[in-house]
Amino acid sequence: MKLVLSLPHSIRAFEPQPEQLARWRARYPQHDLVVAREEAEFLKHLADADGVLVWRFAEAWYQLAPRLRFVATPAAGREKVQPDPSGRVRAVHGSFHGKIMAESLLGMLLFFARRFDLASADQRARRYERDQYSPTRRLAGQRALIVGYGALGRECARLLKVVGLHVVGVKRQAAVDAAPADAVFALQELPRLLSEADHVISTLPADTGTDHLFDEAAFAAMRPTAGFYNLGRGNAVDEAALLRALSTGRIAHAFLDVFEREPLPADSPLWNAPNLALTPHASAINAEYLDLWVEELAGVLSEA
Repeated sequence: MKLVLSLPHSIRAFEPQPEQLARWRARYPQHDLVVAREEAEFLKHLADADGVLVWRFAEAWYQLAPRLRFVATPAAGREKVQPDPSGRVRAVHGSFHGKIMAESLLGMLLFFARRFDLASADQRARRYERDQYSPTRRLAGQRALIVGYGALGRECARLLKVVGLHVVGVKRQAAVDAAPADAVFALQELPRLLSEADHVISTLPADTGTDHLFDEAAFAAMRPTAGFYNLGRGNAVDEAALLRALSTGRIAHAFLDVFEREPLPADSPLWNAPNLALTPHASAINAEYLDLWVEELAGVLSEA
């Protein structure tokens, strides 16, 4: 097959490096891998492409690709690859992200559980304070609630179970097969589950109709000792309600990797919110990102 790769990106881990391309060609020697660095060059190659590896694909481009069998993207989100209106070409999205993001989540939990937030502040202030760690507790035995129990949620549950947490998932419909979580409940159970969790984790995608699912009522239902973590999409969180919950001590802390507006505006009050840690939509950024995706493509290529 002729595979046309066009993955330009401002983030180095998201754009193939020369050594990665060499490994991929060695991994799939039976395929002709063509790298198109400019859009015009990419569109020219569509005429005889069997598959494309891209970040985005416009609906009009399908007409330029009579031989095309699939469009594959590393992204989990559906926003940038428009579906083929004829149904002829299938779109394949990455599902490997959980292998990286589960470790990011564990770091978020440990950041507050082991009070590394205080350690950073003390280091900047040249303060040697030990007693503030006395109230800390192990993660083992605590309860984690994962809202959005799909591929990402399952990977997160797998790692949290290893650490010893009791893990419950939430989906639109309850699931009989909850593994690796201990149980999976339907969305209507969320208010009750929020009141029982030590850690509330959102791994919701952007296309689920869950705008502001985490609102004033949701944060009010949580324990005052609980933490909130968002690795899914920012639309699920009412940020004003979260700020009020943090400012009033309604919840203990939060760690956000995604936001309603990205990049996060410089004047956003989130930057200075109490007991809030931020990362810039970086929970999946990792040197192995594209290599994990290419390994995942093995099944796609064998079926094409």
